[in-house]
This record gives sequence, structure tokens and C-alpha cells, in this order.
Amino acid sequence: MKGMKSLIWMTWMGLLAGGCEGFLSPEPQGKLTEEVFFSEEEGALMGINAIYSRLREWDQIGFPWFVICELPSDNSNTGSELADGSVARLNTVNDFTYNAGVDELNNWWTGNYNAIANCNVALESLEGLGNEELKVRCMAQARFFRGFFYFNLVRAFGGVPLMTEVPQPGQYNKPRATEARVYEEIIKDLTYASMNLPTRTQWGEKEWGRVTRSTAQGLLAKVYLFRQEYQKAFNYADSVIVRGEYALHPHYRDLFNPRSLYSREVMLADQFLWQDNRDSESQFVMWQGVRGYWGWGYFSPTESLVNSYEKGDPRLAATVFFSGDTVEGVGAIHFATGLAPRANRKVIWPVSYWNANSFTKTNAHLYFLRYADVLLIYAEAANELGRTAEALDKLELVRERARKSVAEGEDYSDILPEITETNKEKLREIIWHERRIELALEGHRFFDLLRADQVVPGYALRELRADNPDTHFSAVRNRVFLLPQTQIDISQGVLKQNP
Repeated sequence: MKGMKSLIWMTWMGLLAGGCEGFLSPEPQGKLTEEVFFSEEEGALMGINAIYSRLREWDQIGFPWFVICELPSDNSNTGSELADGSVARLNTVNDFTYNAGVDELNNWWTGNYNAIANCNVALESLEGLGNEELKVRCMAQARFFRGFFYFNLVRAFGGVPLMTEVPQPGQYNKPRATEARVYEEIIKDLTYASMNLPTRTQWGEKEWGRVTRSTAQGLLAKVYLFRQEYQKAFNYADSVIVRGEYALHPHYRDLFNPRSLYSREVMLADQFLWQDNRDSESQFVMWQGVRGYWGWGYFSPTESLVNSYEKGDPRLAATVFFSGDTVEGVGAIHFATGLAPRANRKVIWPVSYWNANSFTKTNAHLYFLRYADVLLIYAEAANELGRTAEALDKLELVRERARKSVAEGEDYSDILPEITETNKEKLREIIWHERRIELALEGHRFFDLLRADQVVPGYALRELRADNPDTHFSAVRNRVFLLPQTQIDISQGVLKQNP
């Protein structure tokens, strides 16, 4: 059996290597292999698990993720030092002077399309699986992830080519679909997933880390929030809350603890499935840290972020590591002259938490979706619908958890007072600010700024200027990124650049 597992796995990985180079591959690969592979239930499960493994790839949680999701915001600067060859390139993204040749644009494009190719191969091949219950469960996972990866692409680039099946010869080089059409397909996939995925309880403890019905509904709520379809965003967020399978972790700092695996707050993360061996490097952790001690010191929290916290908010100390702070097992850490004196504390833990005595193998994870996000989606949608009391109720849940996350024995009665604002416009910006603080350095802020600017024109520029008065950001020009020039060249002009 062990030999068969190895053979199946090598066959699958060979298929991916041959058939997942994006939609520009010249030939569909391994058709017979796919059919044989998915004729066995074990093979079907391994194929679906291969999609989960994409969440740990360089192009999902490494430099491309930082450059697309985090660096352009007012929460994060490039960090590192000018002598590092990547800094000058990343600085152009940070100040919105980048061009279409930036490597990370192409990495984000190809990484997400490779993952979509995984999903399409799985969906087509699963049709032959005899176990109907297993087939539907696997298809729901594949369709969830296809929606997730397209959501990554459409927010970054606007309309992109839609590939919803394994292409036949001549079908690879497709023009861009409209942004609305891409969202339509995302919603179809996530709706199917929300109707067919098991709940967290149905999966059971040994399958925690898999996507659930609530995960799909939570992501649907976020998709509809981006579409300004507030009633649907409210309804899906409410479904997650009412089901009651997810909850806020009791303590904010501990939420990011490498030993807090599969917390009830975490709805989708780069971690997946139970693993006995956690001794692997994380691209998410590796590029952060404190340069000169461990890690590469990229993506430093901004002074603007630090100044945005309310007095006494314990989330500041749980999020930002300052020069002079201590790490158990190392001592006081002093940033070198010329480096931004701040780092992401969410990935910095005592040496005893490191695997194999290596900071880069710390089991700290990137959370793509967590319950606090759903509560804030609910609050924002409720406020837009005039349901102020419900908006304030969910906002208070998030602030209450933060308030009580002070060090043991400290008094928290005077910090983070309950919000009582009932003016719709003022409460809207309070909720947006709460999202910035609660989800800081988790990759939400820049896209939140862009969608907020569609509601309150000028909001994004105002916020970005508070961080950098000389920013080159334009709400018109920078609503989406430039398409990778590499992909335009390969397409021989079929792909048209964003204006």
C-alpha cells in the first residue's frame, strides 16, 4: 500500500508539472492518468489535498502575496535594507511607481492560475468517481478553492480570463472576461460549495483545517461586500454566526500562537489537515522577522499603523514588535541603524516555539479568513442596511475580545470603550478603522481601501497620504494592478493591459 501511495502521488505531481503551467500550455496533459487516478477513492482524496497544498506555496504566501495584498497599503513598508537587491523593486510597489514587469505580478497571476488548473483537473476527473457522497464532497472543496483563487485574481487585476474546465488544444489563449463575469463565476462556485460542504462538526476533529460550509458562506459574505450587495453579505455572515461553529478565540495574542492549531476562530488558513511533521519552512514567516537576527526583515509595520491604535489597545503589542523588545531565548532585539524599527509580532515567538531551532520553521500561519472578519462584515453590512443596533452589537464583540486581551491581572475597564455612534456615515468609517486594527498585517487592508473608495470617493488617498504625503496613488489608475507584461507578451496581444 505504501508503494501504491507513492506511485499515485508521483503520478499526480507529474500531472501537475505537465498540465498546470497556466492556461498557456500547448497541450492538455495526462488525460488517461487523471481518469485512472480518480477511479480510486484514495486517489480522489490525494488530488483534493494537492489543492490544499497550494496554500503553502511561494506564490500564495511569499513575496507575491505581500506585494499584492499588503505592501501597497498604509500598514506596511518594504523593510529590509537598500543593499538587498529586491528592495528597490518592492519600493516601486510601495509608492505606486511600479511597472508591468514587476516579477511578483507575474508570480501572483501564474500561481493562482496553476491552482485553478488543479481545481479544474480535479473537477473533470471526479466525474468518474463511483462514491457519490465522496464525489460531491470533493467537488465542493475544488469549487470553493476555484472561487477563492479567482477572488484573488479579480481583486488584483479586474477582469481576467475564465478557465472553468481543462482546456482542449487551441483553448488556452483566452481574452479577459469582464470583472462582473468573473464575480458571477466566483459566486456560482462558492454557492455550490456553501450548499455541499460539510460543517466543521461533520468533518470532525481529524479533518479540521478543511474548508467548511461556514467557510464558503463567510467568503461569499466578503465577495458580496466587495460588490456592495449588502443584504446578501449580511445574510451569509448571519448564517455563519447563527450556525455557531466558529467563535472568537479568547485572547488576541494567543490567536496567532503557533501551538494554537485549528482555533475555532480560524476559518481558512495556509495550514491544512493534521500533520505529524511540522518541520517545514514557511514562506510567510521567512521573509519577515528582524534582519540580522532571523528572517529577512521585509514588510515592516508603518508608523501610521502604530499611531492608529487607541490608547491601551492590547492589539498593538500583539501585532507590532519594536526595537528593544525581547524574545524569550534570545533577549532584547535592537534593529540595525537604517532599518525600520518595527516587525510583525504575529510571527515572532519564543525560541522554544521554533521547529528544528529555526525561526523560518515557526508554525505561525497566515489566516485568509477568520471569524472576527465575518463579524465585521456583518457589522458593516448591517450599518449600510440601517440596522444600527445589530452593527454595534457585532462590533462590540470584536472590541470586547480585544479589550480583555490585556496581560493577566491588568485592568481593562478604561480601554476600548463601547462604540455608541449611530450616524451611518460616521459608524461606517469606525468599522473600517476597526477592520484595519483587528486584521492588521493579514493582507486585508489594501483591498479594503480600494473598495471603501468606491463608497466614499477620496477615502483611500486620504488614508494613504496619512502614511506617506508623497504617495503616487491614484484611485483611478491604481484601482487594479497592471497585468503582468510577461502574460501579455505570451498571449501575443490577446490580453489587453489595464489602462
